[in-house]
Amino acid sequence: MGRTLAAAPTYFAIVFSLAFALGIARTLVVAPMTGDVVAVLIETPIVLLTAWLAARWSARRFSVPPHALPRLVMGLTAFTLLMTVETALGVALFARPLSQQFAAFSTLSGGIGLLAQVAFGVIPLLAARFR
Repeated sequence: MGRTLAAAPTYFAIVFSLAFALGIARTLVVAPMTGDVVAVLIETPIVLLTAWLAARWSARRFSVPPHALPRLVMGLTAFTLLMTVETALGVALFARPLSQQFAAFSTLSGGIGLLAQVAFGVIPLLAARFR
């Protein structure tokens, strides 16, 4: 289980780093030209492809077995890190109250983002099944 718990933060860090940079570009450049929904629809496949590649690489690097339980633990741990860091950044860096952060999930672009985050949590399992 130690290898699984070591792979999760690596997987999270790779995907979060790219998603954070793309999120800045989406917010400042793409969304003003296309709208929030189209901007999220452009960003999401890039992030999910990166998540797929990062999950495979992290699992190989840390020798995470391709069985369901270790891969689910890897994904759920990474998902928990993602939601924790996003919430903390929203509160600390952007001064957004929790209620406003959770309300954002009820918009179409927020719902797409939330589905992508859930997919991020499941990708380590899927990547093991489709190698």
